Amino acid sequence: MPASVLRALPNAFIRLGYRLAYWTLRAWWFVRRPQTNGAATALWHEGRVLLIRTSYRSCLSLPGGFVRAGEPSEQAALRELKEEVTIDLPPRSLRHAWHGVLPFESRQDAIDIWESRVETAPKAGVDSREIVWAGWLTAAEAVKYPLLPHVRAYLGQSPGAMRRSSD
Repeated sequence: MPASVLRALPNAFIRLGYRLAYWTLRAWWFVRRPQTNGAATALWHEGRVLLIRTSYRSCLSLPGGFVRAGEPSEQAALRELKEEVTIDLPPRSLRHAWHGVLPFESRQDAIDIWESRVETAPKAGVDSREIVWAGWLTAAEAVKYPLLPHVRAYLGQSPGAMRRSSD
């Protein structure tokens, strides 16, 4: 077996684990119909926003995830940004930009989107395990792709997002 295939196998198994965990959660949510709380970061640079694609969903999203019990939403957004794409922003560098509760994946998904504008675009780390792609797109480019519902709502309705996309 070629060395490149052997190096790729661990990531493939980890991606499979993410998919299995995701589908297990989807089944649990279908039974329980919970309300979940999430936070995401819209990081803007020169009219483009950083979007990601995970190994377990076929649509684009902002870096983000669930808010832990007792964790402030802003802190969760910063934590997820660092965990998912290895970008570390200072505390208080975010501005609350959007909040919504949308039905999604058999649950009521409450999301806070925090945004920040950076002068220099940081390189987004892609681990090829949970995160398989990261890139900078304008809002007009992004809406041409499948997006998570809260990301589509944010990009389509947020005055901040629309203003930044036309810089």
